[in-house]
Amino acid sequence: MADHRPSTVPDPAPAPRRPRRRAMALAALVLLAGCSRLGLPGVALPGSGGDDARRLVVDRVWVDTDPDAPRGTLLAFLSNGTLVMTSCGETYRLAPWRWVEGSTLVWDEDGAFLRAEVAGAERRTMVLLVEVGDETVTRTFRAAEPPEVCPDLRG
Repeated sequence: MADHRPSTVPDPAPAPRRPRRRAMALAALVLLAGCSRLGLPGVALPGSGGDDARRLVVDRVWVDTDPDAPRGTLLAFLSNGTLVMTSCGETYRLAPWRWVEGSTLVWDEDGAFLRAEVAGAERRTMVLLVEVGDETVTRTFRAAEPPEVCPDLRG
């Protein structure tokens, strides 16, 4: 039986858009809020919404390819609504995440609710446009392929 308590992850302020898109997004967010359980975001099932990009993003490990990112930075958007984040030099983090509209997703990182659009997703690559304050940062990832070890730990 589903528990219909409000989500602990508030919906982020929508990016400036045309009024019709904003109204549709708001309606989608209201519907998603009603689907949350146990304080976690609504489950982001692979293929939810029928979008190929969503199926490619979920339940895969993505390694950040930006040379300025900490070595071995990775993300894994799990279908149970958990985002796994870590790098070779940092402690892992588990955070709630969910799809909010189309190819846009949101997650909680240290109390800040980050919003990102999947600008591209293929079998081996993913590009996220992450809203950070008033800026949009492009982050590019490659799909991890086991066996894979943190670059700092290789002998």
